[in-house]
Amino acid sequence: AFPGTVVMAVVRSPYAHARITSIDTAAAEASSGVVAVFTGADLRDDWKAPMPCAWPVTEDMKSPEHFPLAVDEVHYQGDGVAVVIADTRAHAVDAAELVDVDYAPLDVIVDVEAAARDGATLVHEDLGTNVSYVWPLESGTFDDGADVIVKHRYLQPPLIPNAIEPRRVVARPEPG
Repeated sequence: AFPGTVVMAVVRSPYAHARITSIDTAAAEASSGVVAVFTGADLRDDWKAPMPCAWPVTEDMKSPEHFPLAVDEVHYQGDGVAVVIADTRAHAVDAAELVDVDYAPLDVIVDVEAAARDGATLVHEDLGTNVSYVWPLESGTFDDGADVIVKHRYLQPPLIPNAIEPRRVVARPEPG
């Protein structure tokens, strides 16, 4: 640890879908070792733009704005709503537990097929649909005279190909 190193703890939503009605950070800010506490609303004007989708699959893909911290609504359990910056990990974690977030739970939909149906609960109401894109994969023609035709349905769980090793980062700005 370099002199002056600070540590961050993220306050995460226990709800899969809810409106954030209020966040009280006063107790966390007054906690021992705390340097700062920020909510999504505090930082919203500092973000130049939402985090981009790395690979827009189709031209008409619907992708919700995604900022590092939720501002008005959480869209999944674990969505970050605030961060606490403190002098030690213990102080940051303890203070994060003091952030008082009031949520108004919203309807939740967890079945992908049900979510794609008309009239389904919308995860991102502003998009008007839960379907991000339809990507038809066409690979040409097949021989209609095949002896055996196999049809099967495959369900693939969500996949997020991120390295799991890096859990921390240290930045040390130096002149020049």
